[in-house]
Amino acid sequence: MSEQLHLFYGYWQIAICSFAFLALFSIWQHITKGNDQGQRDLGLFWLSVAILVWALSGVLEVYYAEGLADANFDSTQYEGLKSMLSIFNSAFILLALPRFRHLPKLIRPVVRSESWRWLVISTFSFSVVITLLMLSGVIIPKRITLISSVDLIYAIFTLFFLGLTLWASFDRRGLTILAYLAVTSIAFTLAAQILKLGDSDFLKILLSTTFKTILIVLFFALALSWVEELGKSARRFTRNLAIQFSTGRNHQNRREYIAHLQLPEAADWQRIYFTEKPFLLLHRFAEKRKREGIEGGWLEIQPKTAVKKDYDIKDYNEIGRILDTICTSISKSDRLPTLSKSDLKEILFEYGKSRRIRLRVKAEHIELNAHPLPVSS
Repeated sequence: MSEQLHLFYGYWQIAICSFAFLALFSIWQHITKGNDQGQRDLGLFWLSVAILVWALSGVLEVYYAEGLADANFDSTQYEGLKSMLSIFNSAFILLALPRFRHLPKLIRPVVRSESWRWLVISTFSFSVVITLLMLSGVIIPKRITLISSVDLIYAIFTLFFLGLTLWASFDRRGLTILAYLAVTSIAFTLAAQILKLGDSDFLKILLSTTFKTILIVLFFALALSWVEELGKSARRFTRNLAIQFSTGRNHQNRREYIAHLQLPEAADWQRIYFTEKPFLLLHRFAEKRKREGIEGGWLEIQPKTAVKKDYDIKDYNEIGRILDTICTSISKSDRLPTLSKSDLKEILFEYGKSRRIRLRVKAEHIELNAHPLPVSS
């Protein structure tokens, strides 16, 4: 294989993948601009980093181009490092999946579970350790085919989850043709991963260039469809969105904190029982929004570096507890669709600059408690 072809492939990856990384990263940064780091949706960020890994693979290709053109060159180290980068690429894609708004029912319980991150970390660590052992020749024989096989198995694992997720994402947004193209592209990528175990360097480079280009295009289509959906959601979420607050005593004479929530496109009000602190914070959101109207209602989340100023919200976990309570209540209702915590966050809250957050509910759709509320310590 000529040195020029390897150089072409390497520089192509560096140029195209670096540009794609910067473009996707800028889209992610623009969408999440002004949000606290803990509040940012990292799905698009991880996809952009996965593409950056391909750019690093191009650097590797350029570095070894001269040696790869030599028929007597030992390419074991090159293949091992390339497999390592591919494993990193797969891991970043897997980390992005829980952030996707639309996940198929088949994999949703697994991907949305708390253990998903540990599953990704453990499979990634296992693949890296096995590859390093092969490269060093310790315990496992130092063979190119075996080294590439680990990368292949991890890639198949990744493509299975990515294919189903891309299909659901495009199909539920009404982009049926893109959904079929995504599945076809994943099938082609899988075939290219298997064929790379062959002896034809030209075929490897041709297939690799093709599937990387296709996946980059799909990631951009996914990002743009997400942007469009966010725009539609912002307009739709406020329709019929309302909230009422009440407190009282139950049969055991214990104080109850209740919020009645009217979700968009839901026929009935949903009664949510809170503990004291999440209820008082939600009430504070509503009170400020009702008092300050369309331009106001903002509360500020304390940054980790703050030491003096008295902030409205000490930690983002306070918002998380509100969302967890509502999600748990909604999941028990047969008349409401299942909403993820991420979906509910977008329905109820909107974010401004400098860690500011407020309710989306319009002031006229908020009914506050007529009785005095206890002061939480």
